[in-house]
Amino acid sequence: MSIRTNYEKWYEGDDYYWGLEPGDFLYELIRLCPPSPGTKVLDIGCGEGKDAVYMAEKGYKVSAFDLTENGIRKSVSLAKNRGVEINAYVDDINTFEINEQFDIIYSTGTVQYLFEENKDSFFEKLEKITRRNGIVYINVFVEKPFLELPPDWDKEEKMWRSGELFTHFADWKIERIDEIIFEDNSGGIPHYHCMDTIVCRKV
Repeated sequence: MSIRTNYEKWYEGDDYYWGLEPGDFLYELIRLCPPSPGTKVLDIGCGEGKDAVYMAEKGYKVSAFDLTENGIRKSVSLAKNRGVEINAYVDDINTFEINEQFDIIYSTGTVQYLFEENKDSFFEKLEKITRRNGIVYINVFVEKPFLELPPDWDKEEKMWRSGELFTHFADWKIERIDEIIFEDNSGGIPHYHCMDTIVCRKV
């Protein structure tokens, strides 16, 4: 079993580390690209699968991968319990390969696991596997000198520079970009994050 990320241990139990409520950003993605027969979604870094399963419940054909075996095990279990199917499997954001295209691609809290030497190739892959008029949603934690490192910061995570994420989508239609500082309680200790988010469309 992979020990590259602490989440492998945090996902061991029956409880869901991030809960079971879908991410608020999914409502925006559904509005921008409503489900129809054959509409395909890719969740990069799906964790325990709560968002992937929700999208499957809404009628999308969902593929999802995560580095953690426990996360994928729980994703498959959650989908079965909810009566939907998802294609969930173990893979690495740094090395994944997919030979199909998607209408929605999203990744939340995962891009900071990219190694520096893989950043350009990752975004080239996204351009290749996004269908024309498809939507990409990505967020990433960014470094601020006035914020301490979060207490549950993982051993392979790397902070990005403010605005760095947006430079990789210069030729896309921007639906939304923002940078926010918010309080979090993951790991049981209150702390703050700064996060950059982009929602964009391939045109």
